[in-house]
Amino acid sequence: MFDIIFGAAHAIYIAGALVGSVILWPDQTYPLHKTPEEREIVEVVGFHPQWYKADSKCHYTGLIVPYVRDWPETVHRGQEDEILPPDLEHTAGHAVILDKKTCPGKDDEKVFLVDAVERNFGYLGGGTDFHFDDPDTIKPEYKPKWLPQVMQRIERVAEHDANAKKVFETLAALENDRAVKAQSAGAAASDVNAATVGAAVPASGSVSASEPAIPAAANN
Repeated sequence: MFDIIFGAAHAIYIAGALVGSVILWPDQTYPLHKTPEEREIVEVVGFHPQWYKADSKCHYTGLIVPYVRDWPETVHRGQEDEILPPDLEHTAGHAVILDKKTCPGKDDEKVFLVDAVERNFGYLGGGTDFHFDDPDTIKPEYKPKWLPQVMQRIERVAEHDANAKKVFETLAALENDRAVKAQSAGAAASDVNAATVGAAVPASGSVSASEPAIPAAANN
């Protein structure tokens, strides 16, 4: 359902609406599910900004989602490169997907922020800072390779897990809102361009009121 690679109009809208990474810290230590049997399990997670940030009283929630390396990977060994085939048997890491920001005195805000735990120590430590980005602001070639797989897993787990369903529905609604705004922004830009061109190019055959018309030459 999720189209991770968005069109140009969507990218233009998002680039103007969102800027930079968001640095957050986990509320506590969370377990990481590593075994194949646990791969379809998601963990609810909470994050917060540092105390000196302007939004320090705000809170973010989302999910930890396991992923496997389903893409080939190039490893540099001296002067030679080795291409490793996809490894679908072992958990390669855990994505952190945040979908909601809550601030005192304000309505809850839908967000789409992602980062990952690439080292499997068995837990996500509470003292580690994470640098979250909105994937809609990332160029296609730099998007996390695990992102499509993780979004598909959330959609799959949502069929029987209430927390995954809530995140899935929130992100689906957010992406729909963004697509509508991007379409409106694109339409407005097209209207402005059309009006500008129309004003700059006079109609064919028009004659300025300050210039006399030149009579046609008489036939000999």
